[in-house]
Amino acid sequence: MATHTPVRLMVRRHAESEWNAQARIQGAIASPPLTAAGAAEAGRWAAGLADDAGIRTVWSSDAVRARSTAAAAGRRLGLPVTSTRLLAEVGAGVLEGLTHADAARLFPEHHRVWKARGDLDAIPGAEPGDRLQARAIAFLTASTGPGGADLYGRTQLAVTHAAFLRSLVNTAQQRARTTPVAIGHGDTHLLTDPWTALRPERLNQLWRPAAHRVAPGPDDAAPVVQYVVKLVPGLGAEGRLGRYRAVQHAVSTATGTPPLLAAAARSDGSAVTVRRFVPGATLGHRLGHDEEWELLDFYERFNTRLATAVGADAFTGVRSLGDRIDIALRGPDNEAVRQLRALTRDHRLRELLYERSHVTDFDLHRDNTVRTDTGQLVRIDLDSLCPGPRLLGQACAIVGASALYPALQSAARHERPHARLLGGDSDHVRELRRLVRVRLLLGLWFFLTAPGAAGTEGSERHAALYRAALTELTALDQEKGSCTR
Repeated sequence: MATHTPVRLMVRRHAESEWNAQARIQGAIASPPLTAAGAAEAGRWAAGLADDAGIRTVWSSDAVRARSTAAAAGRRLGLPVTSTRLLAEVGAGVLEGLTHADAARLFPEHHRVWKARGDLDAIPGAEPGDRLQARAIAFLTASTGPGGADLYGRTQLAVTHAAFLRSLVNTAQQRARTTPVAIGHGDTHLLTDPWTALRPERLNQLWRPAAHRVAPGPDDAAPVVQYVVKLVPGLGAEGRLGRYRAVQHAVSTATGTPPLLAAAARSDGSAVTVRRFVPGATLGHRLGHDEEWELLDFYERFNTRLATAVGADAFTGVRSLGDRIDIALRGPDNEAVRQLRALTRDHRLRELLYERSHVTDFDLHRDNTVRTDTGQLVRIDLDSLCPGPRLLGQACAIVGASALYPALQSAARHERPHARLLGGDSDHVRELRRLVRVRLLLGLWFFLTAPGAAGTEGSERHAALYRAALTELTALDQEKGSCTR
């Protein structure tokens, strides 16, 4: 991941629009243009921008009133305007398009919420406060987070709207997101190094796409709402982000995983995603067999709901099990590649491995599973969805719940899920063993070859886990007799 260079971000509200002049609530409606007075004010403001300000990127929401204001600055500085939905005004639900007088008459309680300038959760159809703040975090991460200075410059300018401006400025200055700030049409705020102000804390290993916990708001706020921000290479390219949003919505609805609150593509083809942080503890690598059975049951229910919610045809262009195998086979030769090559020489097995009939979570494992304070198991990462054959979901669940990890000394080997489920000799079990082997080989291949992972102490430790699991699987291959749960 790119290193962080501090960024200065200048933020202002758009100039006066026709609906502002009519005392009409605009919300997320994009169409109202500037008034003549607003256009003149935007021109005067742009003319006053210093020649040596060093602004390299001019951002704007996609609303006409904001783009027209930003365009005045763009002309002054000789820069294009980069429009993003992230900077849009908060959606006002049933109040949008109404004058304040009509809103007060038709929806008096909802209008009082709007006038209070706080979160709009109580207004039907309005954007909830945590989603508004997630958009602010996504924008600050994309523009000023790691690599942002290289992509968009060390000084940037953004034109947005009143409620979003308030959330953005407060988020970047460690205040509650509804704290009053100056939001007049000519008010400008300078945010210095807002990424650092989010107090990012890296959550995962350096070889994974970077995931940070951020904690906007004052330290004494109770409770502090925390978010997880990920920077995912390649996700923002070739329309992938739109498909990703649709699939993630279906998956989170079906499985109860934290929903995607905001996402943004960056100019280098990467993307930023934002979810709520789930407090709890990730599961230890050594568990008793009762806990492993509980975990396996959770993973299998998760994958069943996933397959029901999202069809494999939704994953056209998404890396399948066969694609993962092909990538490994095209790479440098190593022990994992040699075994994968031998497996794929069997024509019938190759046909199985290259099926795309079902969707599964390829990367189910204990580091991506949290037990909350109430005892609930929650999957916290949804970026490894994978089309594959029918039994791949069960194979991945067995690997992540049991096969990959050593047991507690008190756990009897024959009681562990993988030993019970993979030791038989039926067609079903033989197919499952093959898929478990491929999943383990691809994991071993990753830690032997992945940039940032191969050769590190952590990667050697993980590779040893995969080798041990493969050795035990070979022993199960040689056992006869049927073992069932």
